[in-house]
Amino acid sequence: WGFAHAYYPLLAVALALFLGLGVLAHGNQGLSRLDVPIAERLQSGHWPLYDWVLTHESDLGFYPGSVITVLVVFAGLLAAGLRLEALLGVGSTLLAGLAGGLIKQVVGRARPSGADIHVAGHVTGYSFPSGHVIQYTMLFGFCLYVVLVTWRRGAVRAVAAAVLAMLILLVGPSRVYMGQHWPSDVLGAYLLAGGWLAVTIRMHLALKARLRRRTEL
Repeated sequence: WGFAHAYYPLLAVALALFLGLGVLAHGNQGLSRLDVPIAERLQSGHWPLYDWVLTHESDLGFYPGSVITVLVVFAGLLAAGLRLEALLGVGSTLLAGLAGGLIKQVVGRARPSGADIHVAGHVTGYSFPSGHVIQYTMLFGFCLYVVLVTWRRGAVRAVAAAVLAMLILLVGPSRVYMGQHWPSDVLGAYLLAGGWLAVTIRMHLALKARLRRRTEL
């Protein structure tokens, strides 16, 4: 059947789940009964490496790290001769972040206060969806896609892909571990950014095909 046939159904499912979570988060209807036990479980581990990784995993999402990371990725793609990828990947990441910020204002869900779970440093703004997760999934997800399709197979490619994948997978638990987001905030952000990333990759493939046809004329 193939991924191409599953593309639109998967997008529809992701969008439906995201909208459902957004509606529930708006009124916090029943989500706390799921969020609090999951957050408590994540925060119950206190091994040195576990603490360090989940504490510092979010660093690149805070200013000025967030700006520096975007600029480094943009410059790196340009230096590699991947101008389309630089413009599309970074541009789409910024747009997704903007959309996430607007959705936060609409949903208006409060962040964890510390009454139910431990909060390591209070941050301002609303909670749903997680901006960190959106940025990491979009920026590092697109970089992962570029690495997989443009780099030759080998140890360097495998290590780079693993690092990028771990950055994406761990940022969600990190936000919950720090007590700055609820688990449903993280899940919603993964759904939104995952769908947005899939559309971005689809756009990239279409643009590459169009450019290829032009050069062949």
